[in-house]
Amino acid sequence: IRRVQCVVIDGEADEFLLGDQTLKSLGINVDQLLEQLAAKVDPEEDADDIAEDDIVGVTNPDDIVNCLDDMLKAAMENGFPAECAEQLDKLVRQEVNLWRTKLGADPPAKLEPLRVVLMEDAVPYRTKPRQYSAAKTKFLSEYGKQLEEFKLVFRNNQSRWACAAIPVPKKGLGEEFRCANDYRPVNKRSIAIAGAMPNLLVVIAKVKGAYYFATFDLFKGFWQLMLHPDCQEFFSFITNDTVYTPTRVPQGATDSPIHFQNQMQEVFRDMLYDNVLIWVDDIVVFARTVEEFLAVLKKFFERLRQYGLKLNAKKSCLFAREISWCGRLIDGTGVRHDPERVDALCSLPLPATAADLQRLLCAANWLRESIVDFARHAAPLQEKLEAAFAGRSRKKRYAEGVSLTWSAPEQEQFQVFLQCVARSTKLSFPSEDAVVCVTTDASDRGWSLIVSQVEHWDDGKGLTDQAHELILCKGGSFKGAQLHWSIAEKEGYPIIKAAKDLEYLLHRTNGFKLFCDHANLIQIFCPHTEIRKHVRGKLQRWALMLSDYRYEIEHVKGEDNIWAGIVSRWVHSVPTESSVKTVRTRASSAVSRLRLLCDDDFVWPTADHVMAAQQRFRRRAPIAAVPSSDGLLLVEGRVWLPTEAKDLMQRVLVVAHCGLCAHRGADVMQRQIQQHFHVKSLGKLVQDFVAACLLCKHVKGGLIIQRPWSEHREPAARNEVLHFDYLFMGESYGTTCYLLVLKDELTHFCELIPCDSPTSSVAASAVLDWAKRYGLPAMWTSDNGTHFKNTLMENLRERLKVLHTFVLVYTPWVNGTVERLNRDILQVMRVLLLEYQLDTKSWEYLLPLVQANLNQTPVASLGGKAPLELFTGLQVPTQLDTMLIPRSMQTKDKLMTIDLEVVEDELHEWRESLQAMHAEVKDRKERTRLYQSMAKRGKLENFTVGDYVLWSRVDERLRGNKLMVRWVGPYRVTEAREFSFMIEHLLTGDTLGVHGSRLKFFDDASMEVNEEILEHVSKQGIVMAVEQIREHRYNNVAQQWELLVSWRGLQYVEDSWEPLSSLLQDVPALVKAYIENHGDDDLQAQLPDDA
Repeated sequence: IRRVQCVVIDGEADEFLLGDQTLKSLGINVDQLLEQLAAKVDPEEDADDIAEDDIVGVTNPDDIVNCLDDMLKAAMENGFPAECAEQLDKLVRQEVNLWRTKLGADPPAKLEPLRVVLMEDAVPYRTKPRQYSAAKTKFLSEYGKQLEEFKLVFRNNQSRWACAAIPVPKKGLGEEFRCANDYRPVNKRSIAIAGAMPNLLVVIAKVKGAYYFATFDLFKGFWQLMLHPDCQEFFSFITNDTVYTPTRVPQGATDSPIHFQNQMQEVFRDMLYDNVLIWVDDIVVFARTVEEFLAVLKKFFERLRQYGLKLNAKKSCLFAREISWCGRLIDGTGVRHDPERVDALCSLPLPATAADLQRLLCAANWLRESIVDFARHAAPLQEKLEAAFAGRSRKKRYAEGVSLTWSAPEQEQFQVFLQCVARSTKLSFPSEDAVVCVTTDASDRGWSLIVSQVEHWDDGKGLTDQAHELILCKGGSFKGAQLHWSIAEKEGYPIIKAAKDLEYLLHRTNGFKLFCDHANLIQIFCPHTEIRKHVRGKLQRWALMLSDYRYEIEHVKGEDNIWAGIVSRWVHSVPTESSVKTVRTRASSAVSRLRLLCDDDFVWPTADHVMAAQQRFRRRAPIAAVPSSDGLLLVEGRVWLPTEAKDLMQRVLVVAHCGLCAHRGADVMQRQIQQHFHVKSLGKLVQDFVAACLLCKHVKGGLIIQRPWSEHREPAARNEVLHFDYLFMGESYGTTCYLLVLKDELTHFCELIPCDSPTSSVAASAVLDWAKRYGLPAMWTSDNGTHFKNTLMENLRERLKVLHTFVLVYTPWVNGTVERLNRDILQVMRVLLLEYQLDTKSWEYLLPLVQANLNQTPVASLGGKAPLELFTGLQVPTQLDTMLIPRSMQTKDKLMTIDLEVVEDELHEWRESLQAMHAEVKDRKERTRLYQSMAKRGKLENFTVGDYVLWSRVDERLRGNKLMVRWVGPYRVTEAREFSFMIEHLLTGDTLGVHGSRLKFFDDASMEVNEEILEHVSKQGIVMAVEQIREHRYNNVAQQWELLVSWRGLQYVEDSWEPLSSLLQDVPALVKAYIENHGDDDLQAQLPDDA
């Protein structure tokens, strides 16, 4: 304990009290200890549940004969040829001395003894004697005497080493035990021998084509090998009254498994992998013909007799077509898992405790090689287990006391996991003549890898049409720093993972085929193409790693990547941060990706469509769903909309976001849908839809976050503070250029008044109109413009007895409530102009739609209410109202009668309701203000070559009027530099360097640049460079002078006539030079005097 303040008090007492805080500072959690104490479980249940018979004693010859009879009978039942049965019987019975049922006085095997080497600074370890119960004391005493009788141990009370002997109860057998020694102290002081266990996936493939199998278990294999006398003392163990030193290899020692494996491989070196497989003490004998099988068995028995090894008569099998070895079922064609075990796992109920969930994950983990994308299916359950163990011990006895509660989404994740386990597939053995295919894919959260083979590859068929045999599948989730990798890195990772981990499969004479759905990786990893200069660091090193292989890399469409692609994009409700967009190669589509609602093929969703979808997915309906009189299923009074109906769900999202809904945002969209529909996981669906909306990328997203300079006074009632400001909108088809914006501070209710110029008379008239409709505000707030700060406005203020406050000069964000509204006006106006494909001069005609949208849209900052509802108390309609019109509204009388006797009570109730909403809005604003006062970090973007990006108009090179979209493009990224990017215009082909702060991600390199995209780029008001002025004319219809302009990067057929007045503002020097060179007096007269 370091740096803990202590108070030392002299006293004679043996006990003292410590407070809870002091105990916590020492790492002692009293609540956790009490919880563990309350569990009331046997502490010995920490050990493994292994039940076995007594193993020490003298083998009964009759038992051996009976076991051999059973094995021979089972061999015949398994299909062993009857004509060879006599040879098998004779072969087995003449080697009767090889079989044992108990561990007796047999001498050790004639093999090299195990020698353990300690570290140089190792100090002998001797544990203190433990206090055992009467039953355990009796067991240890009898057990030690039995081992000593057969010279497996000897008494050594003078030993300097002594580890603890732990009697472990046999499951379900009351007070019967087995002995397990705790050799961890010795293992910590030992130097492990060099050695490795065989790779099961590699060695199992050696049995390919075999038809005859036998399995054998060496009886207590470790006890058959000698422990070197020099290190026997290290593994001494102490019982209740005696220290015993073993003479045989102990279980639990670090070197025991590796030493035993090495010795067995030496014994059967000439048979290994040709006819014999060994995993510690489990041995498989296999052959392709019965003659070879009998010869191998004879040689196997002779080898056992030569080295003095004994077999377990109760755990051996003389013949089977399919054997169980190392937890797998193996035959000559492949490997699979026991169907009964898989079915048992799939039939398990929801785990009630953390121990149940832990056992399930451990059992299922053994099947992961044959389960596609196991890691990400198990991730939600693993995270739940980690959360349950937080602050608790992971021991089984404590895990039994940790109860689990499952939410509806978690129950669904559990069922998806069991379905995943049920799809465990048989793995085929690799064939040298077959074509091996490696199919990879990745998403933002994980990766998948499938290795298959095709015996007869048909070049005339595609990947999905070939006859595939599954060899191996792997998968995993991205964690930590991997989540921030670029798209190319995530897509490339499973390819390199295969190259590193599957070398034994992929180093082939004929090479292999590599399939990937990311087009850029084809260029990076193609062995016949020089690595491009812009590829640096990790990707380049990865590309070089593949140079050791012979392979062909091919691109497949995302929809054709049926294994890896579907697996990597499986729907998981895992709450993780998304930092990189999922890579997906898209096929050509006739459906518009920009203006879905305006597409000719778009079908407006109706109640009939919803009813059809409900009937189709009726089994997925929530338990709370009830039918309505219209036949629709309702959940809590709202229509249930099944998320499985992908097409219908997508169309509803389009209606709720596009058109008159003006792409307002996720919160607005979600609230409007929730008014009519019950949709599972609606928030995520809406967020994903809005994030993928290409039009929103053009108009949304601020460049900086403004902060108030001081504490702001919040109004307490509607119409208390009125903000107003002039907003320049640009030219229109009339004389109107400005917009006077009036906004109530508390409710955000606004009015928009178009005008020719910003004057005080317009402002005074608008304020009076506001007052006559809604009442007189107590305060005005505006900037210091002369149109607001003048004699007229001052006289009006004095007569109306209101307070007029002004914001600081050059600090418009202090008047943030109206400036925020100005931004919304421009955003909604831009997107409506863009969606309806109108010229920017048409903004005046859209003002009623814009004002209605701003006042009738519920927003999060107002508690999910609309400004109109808060200001007037009226309910607001939505565009989705056109879908569902209750029949009751069509038949009932729509006129409302008013009882004048109770009108006062109803008015009082209405006012109280408004005041309650206003109080909620005020509280929400205060919480939002406190939250926004905290610092916010920026976001790092990582664009790769080939991606499509938008360019911000904040750049001086993209100046334009306010109604032009704020983010222009898309542009193609052609080069990634240290702090900037080179981008290419899709129409002109011009390239220029732009800092990353001016760019926004639009789409990945797989986007198809079609006519719609090019037209979309051309209609954004992008400022083009004038190459030259060719001609001039006077337009009698428009009554203006025009110049014929050639644009830089465009063809002559795309030259256009532009107004002289506009060009004088944009390129005055070029226009002046043109006029002077042509000498046209009428044209010369159009130049201003100062030109």
